Amino acid sequence: MLERLAITGFAVARSVVVEPGPGLNVFTGETGAGKSLVVDALAFALGARRGREVIASGAGHATVEATLSLDGARVVVERTVGLSGRTSVRINGAVATLDDARALASRAADIHGQSEQLAILRPAVQLEVLDSFGGLAGERRAVAQAVRELRDVRRRLHALATDARERERLIEQLRFEAGEIAAAALSPGEDEALRQERSRLADAGRLTEDVEAALGALDASEAGEAVRAVADIAARDTTAGELADLGLLLESTVTDLARALRRYRDSIEHDPRRLTEVEERLDLIVRLRRKYGETVSEIIAYGREAEARLAELGAGEERIEDLAARETELLAGLAADATRLSLSRRQAAAALVQALGVELERLGMGGAGLGVGFSCDDDPGGPAVALPDYELVAAGEAPGGPAEPFARAISETGVDRVEFLASFNAGEARRPLAAVASGGETSRFLLALTTVLGASAEPRTVVLDEVDEGVGGRAGALVGEALSRLAERHQVLCVTHLPQVAAFASRHFVVSKQSDGARTWSEISEVTGDDRVRELASMLGGPGEANQAVARELLAAAGERDAARLTAPG
Repeated sequence: MLERLAITGFAVARSVVVEPGPGLNVFTGETGAGKSLVVDALAFALGARRGREVIASGAGHATVEATLSLDGARVVVERTVGLSGRTSVRINGAVATLDDARALASRAADIHGQSEQLAILRPAVQLEVLDSFGGLAGERRAVAQAVRELRDVRRRLHALATDARERERLIEQLRFEAGEIAAAALSPGEDEALRQERSRLADAGRLTEDVEAALGALDASEAGEAVRAVADIAARDTTAGELADLGLLLESTVTDLARALRRYRDSIEHDPRRLTEVEERLDLIVRLRRKYGETVSEIIAYGREAEARLAELGAGEERIEDLAARETELLAGLAADATRLSLSRRQAAAALVQALGVELERLGMGGAGLGVGFSCDDDPGGPAVALPDYELVAAGEAPGGPAEPFARAISETGVDRVEFLASFNAGEARRPLAAVASGGETSRFLLALTTVLGASAEPRTVVLDEVDEGVGGRAGALVGEALSRLAERHQVLCVTHLPQVAAFASRHFVVSKQSDGARTWSEISEVTGDDRVRELASMLGGPGEANQAVARELLAAAGERDAARLTAPG
């Protein structure tokens, strides 16, 4: 239930606070006063698509705060939009998103703006209404999920079929690349090792000369004489023992260096053939690097990827067979699921037609003939369902007989094309609602539909904007009584121009225009007692005594109707 709505800088409102109560809350006012302000503001707070165009003239931003009672808890939703167009949402003070607000709206409120009277004329909206009434969300989701998978399977099959030539070309390319890399038999770090080996092989002659020169210098050196002289010094002078030690170290170092040089000289390869092999191997690696990667490791990785891609492409035919089998399986499943959904819709349509007939009779349209037409389109690629091309579900109409299975077009909503049919004049054939309904008839039909759908829904806030549009005074009392019945289960907020409707309200709010000469804005105030009588009289044509007397009669009659209905058995 909506407990409070605070509106600041929104549309024609400077600062407005409305606190509706349970039951039927009506909003009235002169033309141009902004009676739809509450409807638009609540829709804005609960996530409707609105931009900076809702900001009041001269304001820097628009803010709407809605306080809701939901599942025993109080929830405060605040939405603001600035001149930049950026919007912000908070729920109970925490930052939230528009999707969060919309999710809350789906649980808390049904908002029927003036455009909804036109929307109900569209077959797509009528299908949504029928599924909602029949509680068919689960069956519909199952069909939608299978249809999405079928589309995906067919997309993949198409890609595999249309890309067959490209796949063959790619297979040949990948086969060559993988073979070239495999034939090279590379190992990580091989190029660096080869470069070092090439350097040694290329410099073998020079290295040998350098070793021989070093050995010759060691052999020709007088290091031995120096060592013997130092030993004599140490023998004659005991303080020169360190010199003797160093002499011995020198002799040992020379011996070790000579031995190491000879080993190194023996390890030097003089192999021109090996040098050629190493250079050719390095040239191969350079060529592969130009094509497959900056390093040997990257070349090896490329080869592995090419082999994996080859295996995947090679399995293309097997995948086509698997996908084709899945397509067949999905079509069979969809045939059963879509048929089940369609039959459930026909049952729901029969119940909806009956319930709408009762409500329309209460609204003074007892002669209305209602029906729901079901049709299917052919599609050779669709599931084979045993449904007739066309079937009318209506009072007095025999159900369609059995039909041969035939491939039908299917979407995420199933195979059905649904259209509400009506005849509001005796003797006329039923035709699409859009072709036969006047403004007043559409309004009453929408009210009847809202009442029927609300009969089984959880209590919530139902917002109706000009639901009595095109309805005259005689039918107004019937509309008011219907709204009062709806308000027994739900909180109802209704914008009306009819005093016969307003008389049934539990709470009556008046929207009025105010001006300071420079700007005009709207205010909303609740009226009770004599103020309410005067407002109803103004709606009747003026505040005179005669109209006030009629207003009192309307209030008394509405009270009597409510009392009689509430005390009636059943």
